[in-house]
Amino acid sequence: MRIHFLGGVREVGGSCIAVETDYGKVALDYGIKVGEKVSDQFPKDFDAVIISHAHLDHSGNLLSLSRGNPVIIGSRITRDVTTDLLRDMIKIQNMNGNHFPYNNQDADNIKKSWWIRDSVALLGMSIQLYPAGHVAGAKMTSIHVEGKEILYTGDFCLHDTEILEGSKPEKLPQKPDALIIESTYGGKVRLPRNKLVDQLFKQILRTIERKGNVLIPAFAFHRSQEMAKRIDQAMEDGILPNYNVYTISPLAHKITGYFNNYKQFFTREIQQQKQPFNYRHVKHLHRTGQIREPAIVICTSGFGHAGASLRLLTEWAADEDNSVVINSGYLPPESPLRIAKEKRELIKNGNKIPVQAEVKQIELSGHADQGELIQLVEALEPKRTFLVHGELEQAELLSEKISGITEVYVPERHETISM
Repeated sequence: MRIHFLGGVREVGGSCIAVETDYGKVALDYGIKVGEKVSDQFPKDFDAVIISHAHLDHSGNLLSLSRGNPVIIGSRITRDVTTDLLRDMIKIQNMNGNHFPYNNQDADNIKKSWWIRDSVALLGMSIQLYPAGHVAGAKMTSIHVEGKEILYTGDFCLHDTEILEGSKPEKLPQKPDALIIESTYGGKVRLPRNKLVDQLFKQILRTIERKGNVLIPAFAFHRSQEMAKRIDQAMEDGILPNYNVYTISPLAHKITGYFNNYKQFFTREIQQQKQPFNYRHVKHLHRTGQIREPAIVICTSGFGHAGASLRLLTEWAADEDNSVVINSGYLPPESPLRIAKEKRELIKNGNKIPVQAEVKQIELSGHADQGELIQLVEALEPKRTFLVHGELEQAELLSEKISGITEVYVPERHETISM
């Protein structure tokens, strides 16, 4: 058996790992890097592609397989959201005038090729999927083949959120021969979830007191719904006062419908609510011109590089009464949010805009931090552990912490390991 590390190693994004035997070959994820186009960088000769979850850094290259007859495996909500994210990517490429070789029919072909399974026997391989936390429908993948077991985490978390339970280590395969684990935050320890939520509410309250606007850039899938539900419930409970609160994203609005239809992916409390993601205090708008200020606005894109979040960021940045809340831990180096936070300026049409608004990073992430990563390794006791989906510095910091528990390796891109 051979493991080929094709993408998402020593970096975040573009995840793709191949597991190959003499009888077959499967891919674990098939993603792109944020800001990059679909490409033919990965092989296409897979017997099956297993998608851990719907974020494009794990699924965005599927379009390059769409005109063959791929077998794609993953959860139902991952299938539906991935299809919508691919269609949205096609729309954006066309709007930007790029020559994009794929169309909506190709995205629909991906949906038709999808197997909704948690257990598959394929080419001498026994494949099992387990809840990963992170986002709705995310799965870890176990492959048992040739007497050996590999567990691939994809993106995961062990902590529970207001709407989603974390992964349960005791329900995962114990002592796997190889654990392939993300290391996005391999060197970072976050505050407990409830303290981070408290920080968020305090930041919102400070801004409300000065009658300012709060901009919350968020990903259309899961993060928008989670943030809207969190703020809606806080207003319902009297933790936050009534204020204009909006979401702006047609894509996020459509995905919210899946969240209401697939309640089984969420906590028991959410499952008991009739329409848990129909909000009482949060309204959906179609465009920024409909905003009644002052307001709290949750909108895409999550990194602030396009859409309503970029528009509002440039409009609101110069006012010191306003706030920008970054709830992602990882920010691409050239993203407007990172530049606004670190350089306190933005560039629009060649002109510099000073950032006077308060920019606060509160990492309400769906990724495991260093403590959770160590906890999983300690619980599973793998023979060998491969660190992926993390910049080299983060992977090395995690490696130092777990080297006494397991044999650790940080693979390079295109490296092949024989088991």
